[in-house]
Amino acid sequence: MTARLVLVVEDDDLLRELIATALEVRGYTVQTASNVVDAKRLFHATDPDGLVLDVDLGPGPNGFDFAQTARKEAPGTGVVFLTQLPDPRFAVENEQGLPTGIAYLRKSALADLNVLYDALDAAMRGEATSQHRHDIDKSRPFAALTVKQIEVLHHMASGKSNAQIASARGTSLKATEDAIRRACQAIGIDSSLEGNSRTAAVTKYLSVVGVKSTIGMDQVSS
Repeated sequence: MTARLVLVVEDDDLLRELIATALEVRGYTVQTASNVVDAKRLFHATDPDGLVLDVDLGPGPNGFDFAQTARKEAPGTGVVFLTQLPDPRFAVENEQGLPTGIAYLRKSALADLNVLYDALDAAMRGEATSQHRHDIDKSRPFAALTVKQIEVLHHMASGKSNAQIASARGTSLKATEDAIRRACQAIGIDSSLEGNSRTAAVTKYLSVVGVKSTIGMDQVSS
């Protein structure tokens, strides 16, 4: 049987190679890319059967953007998102929603590579089901957060002050402070700790979401 071709798109060099090696051992032919520009070039050149994509690929288009383009050009392409994000709501720039018929696996929940193999095989056969969708698992981290709370936490993790968050969201400073207080409480942080609560909230948010950005903790405590 001819090996199926898979394109792995992951900006972490070590993880990209680990995923590629694991798939090659399984019998897949694998191409790799670290960003969407390279991924598009390889996609057009090789017409892969399946994609294994991170969502957060650094500056520029993310994995959702590429998946939407790829499936528009080649609807039969199987897609597996392999990401740290609990669900697509945490990709703040994502406005199109999650494509249908795909698999969504969280890296931290992937204790067994057979889960990846099964999800990829199902996605390429057009048979991905809810069992391949960690993003709809009710026990996933931060599942109960509202979209507004995620937006506020994202701004905090980006190092914005309360005033900057208010400006970005088009709300008053008081409304923003109230929203921050509710967001902190929603993830189990005591908002009465003032600056310390902000640091604790950002630390907890980053530990779950794994945002690939460098943020000095002195920035988030202002």
